[in-house]
Amino acid sequence: MKKIGLGKRVLACVASAATLLTGTTALSAVGMQVQTLTASAASYDNYAKLLQYTMYFYDGNMCGSDVGSASQFTWRDNCHTADEVDGGYHDAGDHVKFGLPAGYTASTLGWGYYEYKDSYDALGQTAHLKALTDRFCDFFKASTKLNGNDVSSLCYQVGKGQEDHDVWCSPESQTDQSLRTAYWTSDDASDIAAEYAAALAANYVNFGNEEDLTYAKALYNYSIRTNKAECPAAGNFYGSYDYYDDQAWAAGWLYLATGDSSYKTFLNTFMNASNAGKSGQSGCQWGVYSPMSWNNVSLGAAILQSEITGSGSDWSKVTTYLNSKCTSDSQYYCEASWGSARYNTTMQLAALVTSKYSAQSGKDYSGWCKAQMAMILGNNPKNVNFVVGMDSNSAKYPHHRAASGYSSFDEMKKQTGYSANGHTLVGALVGGPADANLLTPTRSTIMRQTKLRWTTMQALSAQQQVCTLFIRPVLSTLLSRVSTVLL
Repeated sequence: MKKIGLGKRVLACVASAATLLTGTTALSAVGMQVQTLTASAASYDNYAKLLQYTMYFYDGNMCGSDVGSASQFTWRDNCHTADEVDGGYHDAGDHVKFGLPAGYTASTLGWGYYEYKDSYDALGQTAHLKALTDRFCDFFKASTKLNGNDVSSLCYQVGKGQEDHDVWCSPESQTDQSLRTAYWTSDDASDIAAEYAAALAANYVNFGNEEDLTYAKALYNYSIRTNKAECPAAGNFYGSYDYYDDQAWAAGWLYLATGDSSYKTFLNTFMNASNAGKSGQSGCQWGVYSPMSWNNVSLGAAILQSEITGSGSDWSKVTTYLNSKCTSDSQYYCEASWGSARYNTTMQLAALVTSKYSAQSGKDYSGWCKAQMAMILGNNPKNVNFVVGMDSNSAKYPHHRAASGYSSFDEMKKQTGYSANGHTLVGALVGGPADANLLTPTRSTIMRQTKLRWTTMQALSAQQQVCTLFIRPVLSTLLSRVSTVLL
């Protein structure tokens, strides 16, 4: 099927979505540009379009020898074809394939589908979601060497973080193979192995690929055998607080996949352990202690456990935590100034899943979630939609090498916005506002203003992982999932 802009498949999906939205009209292609969906309702109520669009971000971040045929974007093509581990996705707006955020992203995408499969099916989005999660899982399996049913070595990263961040070009034109080191370990990366296991197990639960389950079991066993997360190559960018939460998250998914009580026991032990610290012995006896993110999946593990046990006391841990976060329908939930929108949308997912089980949890946070999503989609003092490509007021120029149209830092000097050869990174969720009142935008929200100077980005240290408009796959992970339940 020839791709035009977003491709004919987008038109088909949106046509399906349009039947569920009052006043929604069909799309029309505009050359190679993003198709535009119009609706009588405000854009921040158009959840079908939101679900559809957010998944296209991943098409923009594909890596490997088949991108030209796999991606929905005509402006993406094969790249890094000599990588030792082919395929997968670039992290954020750079070219490195980091294991921890990738595993987290894939497992969370799988979680959203598991909880709201009917919405994906009704909107014609299941095939696209499966293609994305299968691609993640294929990469995780290719990154795992098995000796029988045991993991002998694991690739936790492809690409040199600092060196990659010092280069600006499209992935298709990055031919310096010295930047593409594959990092393997046989006694480390327990957190990453567990996230891979969780993603593979969730994908098995959702779609039934037996090979996914085989690798999930092996990676989980490797993780609890090694109990170490000190990978030096990843530490400067994605240094994990602990690995016990990742193991518990994986155990929950493996229990759902197999019914094996040993996984349930491990999950329950984690939820009742009290020792804090990076030792494999930290837990959640005193409650969930972090928002859901690549660095800590305790909240997701707690919700899975509550679903599995149906226990009111287990749900109370979740709701006690959510009650401290989901507090205002009029004030933006800002967990942290850097990447605030990702924390906001993941909290929405957690709150919505908890609301789905309101008969057991006793809580309904759907009103709070709807209000938060509206703020993200433009119902805010700045009238900024933080999802690229959604509307005329959407963020336009996120930090993204493939989309920018520039081939070097020098080319970007004294430029504003993207080059004439740039592209719309449809579905990317930018960092978001820096405060609860949405009055002070971060660098990641200012990109919609054409006065943006790319020299600002150049002046920042790559070590900071900021570079003005940093965007990472995990940012859009939950946004699409949240939208499904609000239809």
